[in-house]
Amino acid sequence: MGKDILFLSISIDPDEDDPETLALYREYGSSDWEGWLHLTGDFDEIETLRWVLGAYDLDPELDSDKTEHAGIVTFGNDNTNWWAAVPALIAPEEVADAIIRIAGNPVKQPR
Repeated sequence: MGKDILFLSISIDPDEDDPETLALYREYGSSDWEGWLHLTGDFDEIETLRWVLGAYDLDPELDSDKTEHAGIVTFGNDNTNWWAAVPALIAPEEVADAIIRIAGNPVKQPR
């Protein structure tokens, strides 16, 4: 991880998840976080990214509730411009299978 693969965890709540709070997440789980970044930023920029990635609910009331967001794993092959997403809570084997299909596809998509 960190060379060919990069993981980004992006907070949707920059008011609560400041850089210091995100640093606390690094204390849990793995001791090797190389290649995995925990990010926050400007609310409007995060909102734009969230919509571009399709991480929103069509119901504005549900979408505005930050506790009701669904975790998604969005992944892609930047060299071929193939991108996809799966629910974060599916079986790890299913996530891995989807990533392998995208990562191993040599056909370039138009940009």
